[in-house]
Order: sequence, then structure tokens, then C-alpha cells
Amino acid sequence: MSKVFVIRNQHGHYLGKQQNWLDGSDRRLLYRTLHRDEAVNLVFEHSSKDIALRAEPLLCEVDKNGQPQVEAGPEIPLAAAADSGADSAQTAQAEPDANESDSADTKAQDAL
Repeated sequence: MSKVFVIRNQHGHYLGKQQNWLDGSDRRLLYRTLHRDEAVNLVFEHSSKDIALRAEPLLCEVDKNGQPQVEAGPEIPLAAAADSGADSAQTAQAEPDANESDSADTKAQDAL
């Protein structure tokens, strides 16, 4: 049997062909590559965008249809993982607002 690399994150989700995280139940939608360096580069790109991401390339065998044999059913459901990512994004968006109010106070003091 041949082998391919897929990408799995810390929650047990797999990267899909559309660059979204999937639970692995539909193996046809999973990103796969024959080359480890391509998988490592993609992990690096995604980790650069999301510093909380802990992903790894995973070598797995393919079945007779050419689909990677992965375990479906991650530890954390997709909705819970998306919520934790949304919380960090909201926190990052809240910080610039605080800085804007500080700069408005500074401008008001400069006007006096």
C-alpha cells in the first residue's frame, strides 16, 4: 500500500482540501500529499497565521480507493475548537480599540 501525509492539529482535526479543519469522517475531503516537505510547509503557513495552532504532518496508509486511513472523531468537537479560536480573535480585536481611546485622550490633552 502507498502512504500519504495529512495534517492533524492538537484537537485531532484534519486539514481539508479547502484549508478548513474537519473531523476526518469524510476522508475524501482531507488534504493529502506524497511529500513530507509540502506538509511541513503548509503547517508552517497555518502556524504563522494562528500562533495557538499545534499541527503536525501525519504519515498514513491509503485504502484501495486511495483515501487516507485516519481515525475519525476528534477529542474536541469542531464547534468547541472554533469557539476557542473565536475568543482569541475577539481579544486581539479588543486591544486596538483600547489603544484608540488612549490616543483620543492624548489628542484631547494636546488640544488644551
